[in-house]
Amino acid sequence: MSNNQKYDTKCFDHTYQDIISICSTCPNNTPVCIDCINENHNGHRLKKLNDINLRNQIKQDFKNRSIFPLNKFLDFNKKLLNESDNHLKQIQDNYKLNCVKAFNLFNELKKIINAKENDIKLLLITKLEENTEINKIIKTTIEKNNNIIKNAIKYNNDVNNNDINYNDVINNEFIELLKHNHQFNNFFSNIINKNFPEYKDTQLTIQEDNLDSIKGLTNSYLEVLDIPLDLKTLKNNIKYQLTSDSIPATITHLILHDGFDQPLDFIPPTVQHLYLHNIKYQLTPDSIPATVKHLYLLDGFDQPLNVIPHTVEYLHLDNIKYQLTPDSVTGAVKHLYLLDGFNQPLNFIPPTVKSLFLENIKYQLTPDSIPATVTDLFLQDGFDLPLDFIPPTVQHLYLSNIKFQLTPDSIPETVTRVYLQNGFNQPLSFIPPTVQHLFLENIKYQLTPDSIPATVIHLYLQDGFDLPLNFIPLTVQCLYLDNIKYQLTPDSIPATVTHLYLQDGFDKPLDFIPHTVQCLYLHNIKYQLTPDSIPATVIHLYLLDGFNQTLNFIPPTVKYLHLQNFRYQLIPDSIPATVKHLYLLDGFDKPLDFIPHTIQHLYLNNIKYQLTPDSIPATVTHLSLLNGFNQPLNFIPPTIQCLYLNNIKYQLTPDSIPATFIHLCLLDGFNQPLNFIPHTVKYLHLKNINYKLTPESIPATVTHLYLRDGFNQPLNFIPPTVQNLCLDNIKYQLTPYSIPATFAYLFLRDGFNQPLNFIPHTVQYLYLYNIKYQLTPDSIPATVKYLYLFDGFHQPLNFIPPTVQCLHLDNIKYQLTPGSIPATVTHLYLRDGFNQPLNFIPPTVQYLYLYNIKYQLKPDSIPETVTYLHLLDDFNQPLNFIPPTIENLYLQDIKYQITPDSIPATVTDLFLRDGFNQPLNFIPHTVECLYLNNIKYQLTPDSIPETVKRLYLQDNFDQPLNFIPHTVQCWYLHNIKYQLTPDSIPATVIHLYLQDGFNQPLNFIPLTVQYLYLDNIKYQLKPDSIPATVKSLSLLDGFNQPLNFIPPTVKSLYLDNIKYQLKPDSIPATVTYLCLKDGFNQPLNFIPLTVKILYLNNIKYQLKPGSIPNHLATVKFDYGFSQRFTKGIIPDTITSIYMGNVVYPLEHDSVSKTEQNISYLATYKHSKLK
Repeated sequence: MSNNQKYDTKCFDHTYQDIISICSTCPNNTPVCIDCINENHNGHRLKKLNDINLRNQIKQDFKNRSIFPLNKFLDFNKKLLNESDNHLKQIQDNYKLNCVKAFNLFNELKKIINAKENDIKLLLITKLEENTEINKIIKTTIEKNNNIIKNAIKYNNDVNNNDINYNDVINNEFIELLKHNHQFNNFFSNIINKNFPEYKDTQLTIQEDNLDSIKGLTNSYLEVLDIPLDLKTLKNNIKYQLTSDSIPATITHLILHDGFDQPLDFIPPTVQHLYLHNIKYQLTPDSIPATVKHLYLLDGFDQPLNVIPHTVEYLHLDNIKYQLTPDSVTGAVKHLYLLDGFNQPLNFIPPTVKSLFLENIKYQLTPDSIPATVTDLFLQDGFDLPLDFIPPTVQHLYLSNIKFQLTPDSIPETVTRVYLQNGFNQPLSFIPPTVQHLFLENIKYQLTPDSIPATVIHLYLQDGFDLPLNFIPLTVQCLYLDNIKYQLTPDSIPATVTHLYLQDGFDKPLDFIPHTVQCLYLHNIKYQLTPDSIPATVIHLYLLDGFNQTLNFIPPTVKYLHLQNFRYQLIPDSIPATVKHLYLLDGFDKPLDFIPHTIQHLYLNNIKYQLTPDSIPATVTHLSLLNGFNQPLNFIPPTIQCLYLNNIKYQLTPDSIPATFIHLCLLDGFNQPLNFIPHTVKYLHLKNINYKLTPESIPATVTHLYLRDGFNQPLNFIPPTVQNLCLDNIKYQLTPYSIPATFAYLFLRDGFNQPLNFIPHTVQYLYLYNIKYQLTPDSIPATVKYLYLFDGFHQPLNFIPPTVQCLHLDNIKYQLTPGSIPATVTHLYLRDGFNQPLNFIPPTVQYLYLYNIKYQLKPDSIPETVTYLHLLDDFNQPLNFIPPTIENLYLQDIKYQITPDSIPATVTDLFLRDGFNQPLNFIPHTVECLYLNNIKYQLTPDSIPETVKRLYLQDNFDQPLNFIPHTVQCWYLHNIKYQLTPDSIPATVIHLYLQDGFNQPLNFIPLTVQYLYLDNIKYQLKPDSIPATVKSLSLLDGFNQPLNFIPPTVKSLYLDNIKYQLKPDSIPATVTYLCLKDGFNQPLNFIPLTVKILYLNNIKYQLKPGSIPNHLATVKFDYGFSQRFTKGIIPDTITSIYMGNVVYPLEHDSVSKTEQNISYLATYKHSKLK
């Protein structure tokens, strides 16, 4: 048997034609043939038989919604047939009784009404035959229906063991299923209202009291009356009582038609959509189950609406009869639909309604018809009223194929989003300039390049859209594509689009994406992605709900990956190692063991997955907890250095956050007390937080405070421990007393736009980004000494006060000229990216610092007034520009490869700073002083030329000292890391300087060292710390230890401004020569008797008669000594006086005895005593 013979595939109306399509315009998925399409279904929407989704839906509906009701209908039809037969029997019995009545009557009236008798009999027979025929029709119809039902049940039993093969393009078995399903749906929709022919019972009425007048009134006296007995009445007599198990749990939509009169407690919990016609049953507040969310009150409904449960969010009103009042609709209704023909005032709309749907209602709307609580307005097909009724609260407007002709002033400017839905067919010139978001479904109007206003930034092309995209204006930056029909090509989307959203169902290759798209959003698209699907220009990639593909398509350019709760199961190698920033968005519910080690920045929204202390890998250093996050924070690993908190839901306590990180950022909307901040936080960033700050809000451990864009609170909460304040474009208006006078560093960042008169006098370091406020010569207080102008700064520099000595310039936009910088600046820093000629440098600048500047330097670029030149990290230009005046050259980790002739021979002091990593064969022979920081280059014995005489090893230097040539006689050691041993220093060293911070034992000092200089070293000295070979000892500024360590071999002692307080026994009696140098500020009563020679430089201690001890033989005043020689300052016992570079001359009474010998050095510039 062929497929066509085995299955019933012929059309209902054209039995000679095969069914080829499904009409979705008509109800119940009507099967149609070619003749149907050309006739009754011409112009309708058709769906293919091989539509897998539709086939699955119909099969599921037939199984779940048809078989159970069909079995119920067999029982129902059996009862209906019995009632019909019983009624016919009643009519037959009435017939016999009427015949007897007529016979008896006409025996008495036979002569008068003989003719009438025959008419009555004939009429009664005719009526009997008519009712008999009605009975046959009812029987035939019910038998036919039963056959259809039985065939459907038999078919279902058969197909349960033989599933439909969906691989066939046209499946005859499916066509038969389609027919059964269509027939059932017609039964289910119409059986309650089926118009069976009506029985017409007959009754003979006799007026016995008027028998005498029957002769004249025969025709009016006897009459056969039809008593209608329609099937509705018949069915209502069949009282099938519905119970809780009457309707299967697969039903989601339930329709109760006119006259329905039973309680509604039979409705299963699966029913979410309930349709009520003009039912008779009187509803009460608990009649409708709480599972119903969508309630439809259809034409004629005439009961109060206080029966609506609180779960109903969607309410549909047809032309109901019940008169609505302001308190009619209660509960939680948010979406209200007023359907065709609705004709009542709208003052009943409750404030909970946010979305209002209007079909072609009859009620005439006015500007105050719709309450101001409505934000989303839908005007459906056929709506034909002016739009001047739209309240200003409506921001979202949805337009279907409305009839009203729109004009440029039709839509109020308060609307920001417009949705043009299927069938819309009007020009778009009506869109107001306030609309930035435009949504287009499959509209009929043909778009052109000037159709959409240039104010639209976000454009949404939704399912079915089928027009070329050449209409998109250049202002559109964000484009959203649903499953559009139009075939995209590489030039379809303009290059101005930077954000592209591919929504559910999108099924086209991605080769159309322009190179300007940096942010790509992917929903549950159908197109299968491959490694070359996405262009390499995409930086931000969003994989949103429903996405279900492997992630091997991600290009290496993607640095920011955003993951929602998509379906694909992630594994440890799912995400490429090129991703640096990972965002887990709301609802994400997967373990985090897939995070690669390259992720340093992790952002968490309100994810569902429960985090534990080992959830986040230790490679993450920046963690952001965004809006809605609601989990304890004990999962944060100790590697996190920066924590960012949005308006999280989890309530923080003082022990919520681990005390391991130093940076904390509280972002927009954060609204909790700040007592949770751990003591380790040094850097605090505050955006526009909601929590009101007070003076005790921020812990005293915070030293750096950043107030970001939008911050809008008084600054009296800043604790005195804050030393660095950074201000973005804050909203709070600052005044001269807004900021406490406790910090020295102030940063004004991009967009800052307020006068600078609020800056306190304590600020010495001022950092200016591209601020908006226009600066004037009096904008900056004179207390500022260090000024930084960063990238983008674009104002004249005439505002710089004369107190600024150090100026730092990034890649500023303002074009500098020779008079731009004031002559008071002595230190100039040109930082990365600086790209202007250097002819603006004033002659006062002696110290020049160059980072990786872009401007190409030439031999005459730097003025000869510069004597100190610093080339810092990444500097990458030849050094032939260095003028001959440069004697001090500082080199950091520069990129330019230095050769032996790179540095001019005029340089005498060379500084190699941290990170320097090149061979030292470039050092010219003129360099005598070499300074080495923690350089990377590994030194060898021949690294340093023998012309170097002085060697400075600075902080953190960490290499063996076997590279030092024998020509070095003076050594300077800072706080180096390398551990010194007795043979570390070569025996050629005579002068040894141990400078600030040095912290090692001194047993490494070789015997050749005769001159030892000690700064404020950390190492605690003891009597045997210094070897006995040292003859001269200098204690420099800040030295702060007892002097009992001085060995007896030290004859000469030099004291700078030391901190240790000297006493008469502080200096050993072996010292014979004492020099007090600049800044020394202690009484001289500590000088022992063994000291015979005293040198005084520019000491601070004010001498008075008796200050200089009498036992001295020689006193020398030199090097700027700045005190007057009043009588008694120089004791009479002094035999030799030497006068050098002093501020004041000797006076006549300065010396008491003529036998005192006065020697004048060449540096003495005053008159001599005679």
